[in-house]
Amino acid sequence: MAARKRTLLMGWGFALGLVGAVGGLVMLLQPWKSCPEIDDSSTACPATSAETALLFVLLAVALLGVGLVAKALLTSPPGGEPRVPPGPRDFGTGGQ
Repeated sequence: MAARKRTLLMGWGFALGLVGAVGGLVMLLQPWKSCPEIDDSSTACPATSAETALLFVLLAVALLGVGLVAKALLTSPPGGEPRVPPGPRDFGTGGQ
């Protein structure tokens, strides 16, 4: 059950991260817009407030996806052992 949950978190996180990142990049570049009447704009028109809001929503979705992937990677594996590397042996037991 825990492995299935981790896989589900990883899948949703990857999908949300990909959709948010690609959508955010497309909204940032806006390749479908051009403004020949504005001389100081080299590639595209200034964004409207609705387009800016959509860009921030897509970036939030990308961050949510990254968070879900991180949570899936940092949760304990199906065996129940935490993902912590072992420390030095006999540490604090009167060794050197």
